[in-house]
Amino acid sequence: MPIANPRTQHKDKPWALIDLPPFPAVAMRILKLVARDDIGIKELTREIQSDVALSAEILTLANSAFFGFRTEIKNILQATALLGAERVKAIALTIAMKTYLTESFQIPALLACWRHSLACALVAEDLAKASLVEKDFAYTAGLLHDVGRLALGMIKPLEYANLLSSSEQKPFNVLERERELFGMDHCMAGRWLTQAWKLPKIFTDVTAHHHDNPQSGKFDMVALIHRSCQMADALGFEAVRPLRPVTFPDILQSLPARERSRFQPEPEQLALSVAMKITAME
Repeated sequence: MPIANPRTQHKDKPWALIDLPPFPAVAMRILKLVARDDIGIKELTREIQSDVALSAEILTLANSAFFGFRTEIKNILQATALLGAERVKAIALTIAMKTYLTESFQIPALLACWRHSLACALVAEDLAKASLVEKDFAYTAGLLHDVGRLALGMIKPLEYANLLSSSEQKPFNVLERERELFGMDHCMAGRWLTQAWKLPKIFTDVTAHHHDNPQSGKFDMVALIHRSCQMADALGFEAVRPLRPVTFPDILQSLPARERSRFQPEPEQLALSVAMKITAME
């Protein structure tokens, strides 16, 4: 169901998102692929190969230090066979979103939003391994968790960048400020977008609730992304200065016993690894 809003118009689209530039066709195709878990390697390969620019970028990233393959990956079919369908979909979505958002990267505060999303995705991927969760799915959830924030930044780039930057002087509740500026916060925007794109419900839950404190004893995908988002902030990849900062050791301590025993990275090394991977993707 679309988000209820007294000022909703334009075929049930929230008024705050009316001016959002439409996603390009290739991005919409990738979103449809993300929504499917039954797609075969050959069909996925055909879909990606239909866009030459996207195919070229995927091959460039597949052959970068990000993956470190010793042999050259020469085509999308080979990339999919080596990396797996879910990984290729995640890479394709990353590239499609980056292309869509490129113009807004001229504003440092909005570029920081994108890097925070990437950092959250990369941390979520590592944390998922400790949680015995499918890591590529966790990466995609992390990448999309702040899609509402990215959308709001596209609609009013300067106003939103100023809102984010002002938190450096005095931290505040960003969700409240967003609602004052847009009539909705980025969690509400993310919920509406993921529903409009017909993505699996888990992505809607992640975008809508990634700021909620996890229930005691529960560590589902929403909780995993919540902690990954906090870790990205603690490692220096924050999009906005948190109202109540949490240290990296405290975040680790808040993990369930199993995850805490399996996930014990050195913060400095993890931050460096994330930064290097973000550089490779940019």
